[in-house]
Amino acid sequence: MFGLGGLLEASEASAKPAPGRTIFFWTDLKTGQVGFPTGFMVEAGLPGSVMKIVSSAALIEERLVNPNDTVDCMGHSTIQGRKINCLAAHGKVDAVHAIAQSCNVYFATVSKQMSQALLFEYARKFGFDSAVGSVKSGLFPKPEKSSAWPYVLGLSPNLHPNGLQLLRMSALVANRGDVPYLHSAEENAQGKPRSKVELSDLTWGRLQQGMELAVREGTAKKLDPNHKLHIAAKTGTAPHGNKFQSWVTGYFPCEAPRHAFCLGATSGTSSEVAVPKAKEFLFATEWP
Repeated sequence: MFGLGGLLEASEASAKPAPGRTIFFWTDLKTGQVGFPTGFMVEAGLPGSVMKIVSSAALIEERLVNPNDTVDCMGHSTIQGRKINCLAAHGKVDAVHAIAQSCNVYFATVSKQMSQALLFEYARKFGFDSAVGSVKSGLFPKPEKSSAWPYVLGLSPNLHPNGLQLLRMSALVANRGDVPYLHSAEENAQGKPRSKVELSDLTWGRLQQGMELAVREGTAKKLDPNHKLHIAAKTGTAPHGNKFQSWVTGYFPCEAPRHAFCLGATSGTSSEVAVPKAKEFLFATEWP
């Protein structure tokens, strides 16, 4: 089993991304203990499509979208003069399939009426503006009157959650909004506040279904191709200079979650780097 590292040590480590670096964290969803098998550096960056979990929560919970309604994705669209592309034409997608396939056209289309202020409210609910243990929050913006869609897609340079915040987000989805205080093995977590988010069963259900479908047939389908761990996950890729950085975060087993995880890669897309690397870590140990 991977060792448990110190959050204090993590908070003191440099947050400057190293070229080609991979970071991996996991947590026990019952105790909140966090493991640091790749060391204590906790990096922050553009979340990319991982942000679509928060965006979906806001859209569904606030009834800005009927999760059963579909958008016809032709592979591209133009929103406010900006061209939005997908890796493929997804056809008609609803909320669950949009999460699974990470459909940019769907999210840019349905989020036209969502304000930055509302999206940031939900980002706060999921802890994107708050520390994880002694690790400070990544960059968090103030709302402006401009469009929310760059934030919806996780591509605004003003929002940089760190890997532990993304880990906590997945843990919240796994446990439907009630997660123990995340801490290292040597830290006394007794009396520390739990992370709690109140959403409807409908919203939690759609988020979980989307992440499960992502592993079965979506952007994370190479993470657990034989469904041995029964993983639910969300991938994300974002520009990093003239290259890409990527994430994959999730939990398992999806029927009765016991662990959550997050992997960040400072170089490469989620399909090329984050998903294969996460697969290596996840299948390198026996999970209780």
